[in-house]
Amino acid sequence: MFLLRDAVSRHPQTADFYSGEVACAFNDTAACEEKFKQILAAEPKSPAAKRIHHILAYAALREGRYAGALREMDALLALDPQDGDAKDTRPFVEGLSHFPDQAVEVSSATRATIPMGDGKLPLLINGKTASYFIDTGANLSTLSQSEVLRLGMEMRDVKSEGGSTDVNGSRVLFQIALAKRLSVGGIVLNNVAFLVTSNQQPPFADMEPGERGLIGLPVLLALRSVKWGREGTFEADRSPKLDNITAANAPAPKMAAANLCFDDLMLITAATFEQHQLPFVLDTGAVTTDLWPKFAGVAGELIRKSGSHEARTVTGMGGEQTFEAISIPKVILRVGGEAVVLQPAHVLQVQQRSVGERFYGNLGIDLLGQAKTVSFDFRTMRLRLYGVAEPARAK
Repeated sequence: MFLLRDAVSRHPQTADFYSGEVACAFNDTAACEEKFKQILAAEPKSPAAKRIHHILAYAALREGRYAGALREMDALLALDPQDGDAKDTRPFVEGLSHFPDQAVEVSSATRATIPMGDGKLPLLINGKTASYFIDTGANLSTLSQSEVLRLGMEMRDVKSEGGSTDVNGSRVLFQIALAKRLSVGGIVLNNVAFLVTSNQQPPFADMEPGERGLIGLPVLLALRSVKWGREGTFEADRSPKLDNITAANAPAPKMAAANLCFDDLMLITAATFEQHQLPFVLDTGAVTTDLWPKFAGVAGELIRKSGSHEARTVTGMGGEQTFEAISIPKVILRVGGEAVVLQPAHVLQVQQRSVGERFYGNLGIDLLGQAKTVSFDFRTMRLRLYGVAEPARAK
């Protein structure tokens, strides 16, 4: 998608389909929908229409527009009733569609600065306190069944036997619940959907009441720009200063320097290894970073010189799995404008899940935690790291 963004930028006359796809991937949903509306009006049953409904369904899910996501999913299935992804995802989307759309409560508060404790974000949910980790790898915010009861939320079953998948591709059964009101400092969100898992599910089994939750992408997107640092302060900035910047036939200017984009419900970042610019899944809920088999294709010489075989255990919400891997003493990546070090680095030899066919690894909080400050700006789709310790810098 980063390459397509650059190509569309060089050729402003690019077909509306590609411009629309890029706009959605880089969080310019208004421009995306406008371009796709024109295509659907002219060719509602074209091969491109199916892809358009897929893209719009996931954009709506990211933004907490549950009924809109179901409409797009059903439009896709009307064109192709055998589409595997849509058939698997629809029960989940149908369950969410019974909830009102997520929305920011009208308020003069556009910014919030609050102290964090042990890397967790303090919240008010339905008027009760909670302290949850920030998880960019969570398609939807998640909590345990005991938290649902503590917070006075009502659970709803999802008519799906498949459940969801964790970082290892393991299936995790879940229900869904709705928080009528979620406050981050003075910023208030209404109708925030949560996935609900058992109290024994990692990582909640070892957590205290009030901590058994993860804040996922739809909430972070609603906050627009978030920042946290080692000093223990979290900042959110919803000011609209960069909104509504679009161009008629090209990606918005804000996309030019973007190093974040979306792939359906996954947040992707561009990272540099040696001379290669590579896309990675960005997952602040992962304690450790794992490189995927695709990475071995660009690190062959380094693996040949210093790699050694090992068994690598990776823990997801579905439990632990052990993979054959190659250990490398040190890999330097440039992420968010800074050089960070994986020491040692682990290259899995077996694919955890199908997305690994397109991406080079799952970047976790161990990597981002090398910075003094981490900043996600979803208005410009930029990740920035500040103040990485000197030993982590590339020579």
